[in-house]
Amino acid sequence: MKALLIPIYEPTDRVVPFLKQFQKEDFDAFLVVNDGSGERYDAIFKQIEEETIFPVIGYDVNYGKGYALKHGMRHLIKQYPDLDYIVTADGDGQHLRQDILKVSAATKDSGFAIVLGYRDFSQMPPKSVSGNIWSARYFYLCTHVKIKDCQTGLRVIPKDAFDMALYTYGHRFDYEMNFLLVASREFGIYEVPITTVYEDGNKGTHFRPVADSLLIMRTPIAYIIVGVLSFLTDLLVFYLLAKFAFTDATTNALSQFYCHFIARAISFPFNYMMLEFIVFHHSGHFHNSLYKYLGLAIVSFFTNFGLTYLIGTYWPALGWVKAIVGVVLAIAVYFVNLLITFANRKFRHHQ
Repeated sequence: MKALLIPIYEPTDRVVPFLKQFQKEDFDAFLVVNDGSGERYDAIFKQIEEETIFPVIGYDVNYGKGYALKHGMRHLIKQYPDLDYIVTADGDGQHLRQDILKVSAATKDSGFAIVLGYRDFSQMPPKSVSGNIWSARYFYLCTHVKIKDCQTGLRVIPKDAFDMALYTYGHRFDYEMNFLLVASREFGIYEVPITTVYEDGNKGTHFRPVADSLLIMRTPIAYIIVGVLSFLTDLLVFYLLAKFAFTDATTNALSQFYCHFIARAISFPFNYMMLEFIVFHHSGHFHNSLYKYLGLAIVSFFTNFGLTYLIGTYWPALGWVKAIVGVVLAIAVYFVNLLITFANRKFRHHQ
């Protein structure tokens, strides 16, 4: 059993003709989610219900595409417990009926993978290309999985990934990237080429190239900010201790160890709490992430201390050595935190 889900915010006059193309035999269930478009668009949604095979559900306030997708999936899963997969598509004219059916049919070859319909970047406006390229590079750094189009809204979500899709953090355009990041660790990614449609400069889209690209990259940006603040705290405490309390820290390993330990003990609580609740929005068990973080902190601490002391014996500028070693380790620790420490495993029981 298969369903087609289309979230819509402030529909254009192209929406109803597009939805009219679908036939009952295309899918077993259809659904449009009105993502708080407002009373101004009530007539269009009423027309959708009267003239197409799509029922409409929604709410009064615009919460974002990610929220609309999860709201629609919950409704479909409750109404049709035997669903094998849900196809999600955009309602702004970027996806053609034949491509939606093509991606749906690809499930036969994909097994239990997430199916993505990817577009040809050479046919996109420059403002859209840059965001897609950076998203793809970030995705590869995090997962070592190469996919062509991270921001495509045309996707097939199989039954085993329903819980994952519902519990993934994000309410707006960041949700789709967050979902792919966690899904790639549990499922394969199967890509299907689709038509690239940008009519009238893609006026129907509500994607803001700068603001929403930053939102999609929210996790690494927030991590960098928190990391810089924690790093500066650690570095400042280390410097003050080495300057005034343990003045022989450059040559005395024990004194330098004390400087590292005290500095890290001060910066650690702040860093952990910010990562737990602000950066990664962890929704698993608190103590699990804390244990993992403590283990990683111990490893990184001794690595930091060892490298700083070793390099410091050849380069006496201890502050610079500490800073350089800290930056290199911070990059490595980010990916460990993203993929292991704060990874949401709430949905593993479906595997």
